[in-house]
Amino acid sequence: MPNKNRLWVYRGIVALGLVIAVLLVLFVPQHMKENSDWSLQYAVQNFADGQSTIDNTSFSLQNAEVNAHDANLDRYVQLENQRWAYTEAPGYIFYLLPFHFIHAPILGNLLLAIGVAAVIYLLLRRLKDERAACLGALLWVFSPVALAMLQRAYASTFAAAAFLGIGGCLYIYYCLYRSKLGRWVAWGILALAGLGLGWSVFVNYANFWVVVVFVVHFIYRQLHLRSSVRRDEIVWSSLLFSFGLLLPLIGLLAYNDVVFGSPFRFGFQYAESVSFGLQFILGNIKQVVVAWLVGFPLLIPGLAALIWALCNRFRQRMFSADLLLLLAGWVLAVYVLYLTYEWTATAGMEGMPFIMLACYALPGLLPLTLLSALWLEQLSRRAWLGVAIPLLIWGVVFFAQSALAYPEVPINPLNPWRRTTQQLPAMMLEVSASSDNVFGGGIDV
Repeated sequence: MPNKNRLWVYRGIVALGLVIAVLLVLFVPQHMKENSDWSLQYAVQNFADGQSTIDNTSFSLQNAEVNAHDANLDRYVQLENQRWAYTEAPGYIFYLLPFHFIHAPILGNLLLAIGVAAVIYLLLRRLKDERAACLGALLWVFSPVALAMLQRAYASTFAAAAFLGIGGCLYIYYCLYRSKLGRWVAWGILALAGLGLGWSVFVNYANFWVVVVFVVHFIYRQLHLRSSVRRDEIVWSSLLFSFGLLLPLIGLLAYNDVVFGSPFRFGFQYAESVSFGLQFILGNIKQVVVAWLVGFPLLIPGLAALIWALCNRFRQRMFSADLLLLLAGWVLAVYVLYLTYEWTATAGMEGMPFIMLACYALPGLLPLTLLSALWLEQLSRRAWLGVAIPLLIWGVVFFAQSALAYPEVPINPLNPWRRTTQQLPAMMLEVSASSDNVFGGGIDV
């Protein structure tokens, strides 16, 4: 029986790690804010005022305000009715509205970070032990891209990865331990898993392909279980998973109908063309892979662990073959998609901060984290500490590099969570002022 004191030590370490992550996010001055962040910030304000679209006058005034910060509202497009609409998926806007009303938008991402750490801990604790759970939760939170996007309250990338991660972990937990859970508890977990997966698409259209992988696995699993479980269990689990999955998607279709005039007309159809194609793979390998290795240091150990697992080294004790294929499909659905992305392959990327290239692939981090934690935990204590500690330090260093690489974002006077940065010690402010000399404009890729 595991030592209870030791169990609480690991949980305390995770709690301390989350506190450190929160302090980093709140106290390190945020210097990076792209056009997409400004667009989403104004979209949240407009939605809070009851306006899903705005007229020409409002758009001109808002765009002029943003122009003063050398940016523009490029995620807004003009519709046929001469009104302007936000083109990206609106799920994060609806999630963020309650935090906007209390003037603390950063709380939205912080709560999601706690949620992801909790489900990672829950799953890895059942799969292996408390040490693996502690390692996995910290590795995910302290990944450079995860920390950087956690800080950017008006960027939807972190939420897209978090909702997908929560839904994915709960789904895997259900698949592994359904028979050990009460019927209604198991069905509740499955419905929440579907809701997390569906909402991730409501936040980021690109997550659709990952959700397709989960749906295919669910259908396979239901067909496989027909002969071993009662028919009513198959029916109810299918209904509840479908309900959780489709609820956000129905909301997305309703939103499209109100804003664009048809449930099947999406915002990205009005935006500048976003192209994906096999011809862009070579260009992305040259330009994006380095940024991925910086932003996702778990990429190499995660892929190595996946290959190791597929070779049946620890499959029988942890994951069945179908769940390993699910994790592999999750990774491929993210990273292969963005290897075919035209913008990162053809734009001038020399000297661009790694975060601008790597942030898109954040939804693919969680399966790599699970596999890396399980693989590292197989090693001796000295060996896994020798790998884990540098990875955590790497995350903090390159988070600071991404946060301090751009001119400082103006502090929102309505946001008390950002006022604290004005009270930083003089030493930190000096570091901030000299960030261009310390960190440069970003890692050359």
